[in-house]
Amino acid sequence: MLVIIQVTMVMCIVYGIYIIATSHLHLVSHKANKVADAFVKQEKKASSIEVMIDTMAAKLAPLLRLDSYKRKKLEADLKSLNIERTPEMYRAVAIVKSGMILLLLIPCFLIVPLFSIGVVFFSIFTYFKSENELHEKLRKKKEDIEFELPRFACTLKQELLSSRDVLTILENYKKNAGISMKKELDVTIADMRSGNYESALLRFEARISSTSLSDIIRGLIGVLRGDNNVNYFEMLSHDLDILEVQRLENIAMQQPGKIKKYLFLLLVCIMIMYFTILAVYALIMVGK
Repeated sequence: MLVIIQVTMVMCIVYGIYIIATSHLHLVSHKANKVADAFVKQEKKASSIEVMIDTMAAKLAPLLRLDSYKRKKLEADLKSLNIERTPEMYRAVAIVKSGMILLLLIPCFLIVPLFSIGVVFFSIFTYFKSENELHEKLRKKKEDIEFELPRFACTLKQELLSSRDVLTILENYKKNAGISMKKELDVTIADMRSGNYESALLRFEARISSTSLSDIIRGLIGVLRGDNNVNYFEMLSHDLDILEVQRLENIAMQQPGKIKKYLFLLLVCIMIMYFTILAVYALIMVGK
């Protein structure tokens, strides 16, 4: 009974701190924030926790100072993933999430002080998890695009036999492109329509940072400058096909290791079943 009273008091204290903080910081009301966030994120419903985190992060973001190089890199990564947040806002959200977890230290100290160590480690893990998630999404996107490059190069080789209009070729390929490639081509095509073709292609190359894509962009820029790069794309398509086969072989070589892991788990399960049957049989014999 005493524990329940302590937990209730802690929850009331935390809620009171939140109410006082929002009133003194002159924050927008919770309902207004939820409506605004739902309007911006039409594809995803805004939860109460997300609204609160974004509100607190918006107040914290102007206080953060990032290194110039790190800020530009993080800004490029966010732009590549179509995340509409500034680098300071992205870092502020990670800090607020870890800070909210640290609030659990209050009930931990009152109930089970030993759990406070786990709360601190979980808070640190949550902060660095946001960075790892960003890098993992970038890696996955890069892999998806590189997986499609052999087909992209082969299509360019075929299209250049009848047309040298790079913009039209990219628009036609976009119709059958993968999800990641299609998003990048949307940005690149819009960039080409509103500005210089070569600059748009170079920005496409910079967003992905892939050696194979750089070779393709180099060939397309050559086409824009009047070169006949059909033979270039034919050789490039052949080289990319070889790299794709090597990549698939590496993936296949990793599979036996995963299979061995599951075979070991299966062996453990069989052993448990075997010893369970022996134990039950032994108990029956002892009972007789």
